[in-house]
Amino acid sequence: MKLLVLLLGMLVLAPLLEQFFHLLVLEDLFLTAVFVYAAYSISRNKLLLATAIAFALPAIASTWLKPFVHAPWFAIGAGLCDVAFIIIIIVSILVYIFQQKNVSSDVIAGAIVAYLLMAVMWSQIYLLLETVKPGSFNFPAGTRGSVPALLRYFSLVTITTVGYGDITPASLAARAFANLEAVVGQLYLVIQVAWLVGMHVSMKSK
Repeated sequence: MKLLVLLLGMLVLAPLLEQFFHLLVLEDLFLTAVFVYAAYSISRNKLLLATAIAFALPAIASTWLKPFVHAPWFAIGAGLCDVAFIIIIIVSILVYIFQQKNVSSDVIAGAIVAYLLMAVMWSQIYLLLETVKPGSFNFPAGTRGSVPALLRYFSLVTITTVGYGDITPASLAARAFANLEAVVGQLYLVIQVAWLVGMHVSMKSK
């Protein structure tokens, strides 16, 4: 539940405060908090925790060093660590969810967290594409906000298939990944909701 609150803070509260108070550091604070708490949530599995930390430390360090290091290789390496770490957390959450026998608040919160983390993961992939090939995405003229925040917004719009059209993928790779995110996001909702409903019905029938 705490991880869900942190994710909502990063995706909703940070952009609002950035617009009204220009507190750009809040975005990095929330992202760091999400990474730290996500690693803590899998601390019972020592091998998995060690692997997650190996990816999380470079990712967190890059978040705070990016104003000082502008080398493309640095951003690419950090982005790959971000994606790898988030994948580990998503898989761990899904394994935990599907091992449960009852539909509880923790199971529902875990399902939501996994969905939001997928959006964050895809935004990191888009950031990698934009770093490797600038111009992979078309941003509206006069758009305010950092590129990572804009791509997180685009990722949420894509995974929910809302499709506002203000930010669009321009390169073939960006379009391919956007298509894949839309498909994966919808399949996740269908499968996860069906499984939760099925488990709930099974509980009621006992």
